[in-house]
Amino acid sequence: MTVPLFNRDMVVEAYLFRYRRGNDLFSSAQATGIFDGASRSELLDLLNGIGAEAFSLGKPVFIPISYIMLLGDLAGQSKKHLDKVIFLLEEPPKPEEPYLFRLRALREQGLRFAVGGLYEPAGYGPILALCDYCFLSWQEDHQNAARKIYRYIVENFPNLIPVATGVFSREMLEGLRTLKYGLFETRFFRVAVSRGAHDASPLRMNSIRLINVVQDENFEFEEVSKIVQTDPVLTVSLLRLVNTQHRSRSSQIKTIQHAVAMLGQGEVRKWVATAVTQMLGSERPSEITRISLMRARFAENLSPLFEMAQLSQGIFLMGLFSVLDLILEAPMEEALDMVVVPDNVSKALLERKGMFFPILELIEEYENANWSEVSRRMIVHDIKEDDLANAYIKTLTWYRDLVMEAESAENS
Repeated sequence: MTVPLFNRDMVVEAYLFRYRRGNDLFSSAQATGIFDGASRSELLDLLNGIGAEAFSLGKPVFIPISYIMLLGDLAGQSKKHLDKVIFLLEEPPKPEEPYLFRLRALREQGLRFAVGGLYEPAGYGPILALCDYCFLSWQEDHQNAARKIYRYIVENFPNLIPVATGVFSREMLEGLRTLKYGLFETRFFRVAVSRGAHDASPLRMNSIRLINVVQDENFEFEEVSKIVQTDPVLTVSLLRLVNTQHRSRSSQIKTIQHAVAMLGQGEVRKWVATAVTQMLGSERPSEITRISLMRARFAENLSPLFEMAQLSQGIFLMGLFSVLDLILEAPMEEALDMVVVPDNVSKALLERKGMFFPILELIEEYENANWSEVSRRMIVHDIKEDDLANAYIKTLTWYRDLVMEAESAENS
């Protein structure tokens, strides 16, 4: 799962990629006892296979590795993405040879490193001196160690960039932003909005009305065009899509209704589900929009694994609206009152139950890299690890292509 890392201006500057194959509920005794790939990064194999853009959209990506992997061919594996990859040693090696020798040799080849999992700085100076970043956990049980290591870094390694992880409240984030932390792993923007009166702006209401219209199985093109033509942003977005898909006929477009008809109901629904969601989230951190779209596609890709492929459209909608409260800055109950959604979607998002909810629950655990819970749900729902991994990889490539198409349309 790609976890965003924000700078102090709350702009995503990098991603941390967490990934796990295998079932954590199975003990190592059940395995063969030999792991031939111990010195090879499976994440790098994925990165080389589908491209760095799918993971981080051009931003640096932190790849967790074990210290055993320092003895493998990291340089050869990461050659294609040397400028994008930073290796994170989640458990630091002992500060002795041959690890120090390998770190120095790999750095000379252009590799960059981060270190995490430190609870006591004493003796680890030689490791810190060979790293560019140090990950410090601010989860409750680790805060004292984080403070101690932070002071040690500031006093002894001024060029080492501290990264604060486990920052899950606005108050903690604001406190840490006064220090010299360079990056933050924070999910404060995913905390549910408190109750209160929230009014959607007129432009947002246009988008909400459009979402409601296309939920009708046989919606009228005229209804869609009436909403679109009152909003210049929606108009531009629609015409760009038509121009991309019907270049030879786009010059013949006479009206907005004509453009809608050229797309057809299926394509209009897809456009509403993606472009409109991006617009709704335009005033919020862009990561919220990304989460919304990624969850939607991941949920849709998972629907066959839950034997609900025929309900994939509703499942896509559930993922899409799972952060609607954050997008509209209103409690989920109020946010869903503004849109028309199937009962299964509403039950999953409001009551956290119903036939769709297990898919959302699995996605949330996957996002949090809670691998033991992911493994448990895989067993309960008889999901194979390769099928789950492939569903997520397809989600990454879909989102990459979506962003690249949008950028291409803007530049054309």
